[in-house]
Parts: sequence; structure tokens; C-alpha cells
Amino acid sequence: MMQSNRLTMTMTNLLMALACAGVLMGSGASAEEEEVSMTVDEVVELIEPFGDGCTPKPLRENIVEMVLNKEDAKLETKCFRHCMLEQFELMPEGQLQFSEDKTVEMINMMFPDREEDGRRIIKICNEEKKAEKDKCEAAHGITMCMLREMRSSGFKIPEIKE
Repeated sequence: MMQSNRLTMTMTNLLMALACAGVLMGSGASAEEEEVSMTVDEVVELIEPFGDGCTPKPLRENIVEMVLNKEDAKLETKCFRHCMLEQFELMPEGQLQFSEDKTVEMINMMFPDREEDGRRIIKICNEEKKAEKDKCEAAHGITMCMLREMRSSGFKIPEIKE
């Protein structure tokens, strides 16, 4: 049971770290609700174990770069992002786009009642990056697109504290 709760919490934090998957530290809470906030080190600590199954295994600097959603990330960071997306079936093995249904499911965990917006954003970003042939570049590009689109669509996405 403890492992299941930890996995659920980590999956939610993973989604946040990936911007649906980038870092969204918060839960779509109303203005009256207290916003959840985490430091970079706290998020890195949650995500670090997922790097054990990745090739190449990410360095801490790659995990930090991913958590901070650096647009100009190193290739190793982009590949770590892809590895995590694949682990959570948000970007199924052998695919170069996000799974619409799985990604919407994860978005709905944090932003209930935004399914239509989430689905629209996933379609926009999958389409925007459909010509990309490298799995690491595709994972990173779609994630960055989704982060931009979510912010411009009014999703409450707090910044990570360094």
C-alpha cells in the first residue's frame, strides 16, 4: 500500500515535472486554496530513481535541467525526459508522439474539468512536432510546447523554487 501511494504521488509529481509530464507544482487549486510548492532539490529527489532504468543514466545536472524545464536542454536531459515519458506510457515505446488518452488522464489528476483543453493542447503539440524523427528531441519539444500552451490557456503552473 505504501509503495502504491508513493507511486501515485511520484506519478503526479512526474507529470508536474514533465509539464504534463514538465514541472507543474500545484494542483489547479482555486485561489482560496493553498498552493503546493517544492524546491528543485525535492523534485529531483523524487524523480532521480526513474533514471536508473534509462540509457544513458542521467546525471543530477540533467535532472535539474529537466525539472527547471530548460528550453535549450542538453541532449542527455531530453533523453531522460523521453525515458520517463516512456516509463509512464505517456509516450509509448516506438512512438514519437504523446498518447492522447494517457496524457489527458494525467492532466485530469491535477486539473479536473480541463479535459477538453488538455486534449486540444496535446493535439496541437503532437502536430507541431510530428516531423521530428529523434525520440529525445520529440519528447522534449512536445513537452515544451505543452508547457507554453497550458500557460497560455490559463492552467495554473507555479514555478519551481531554486
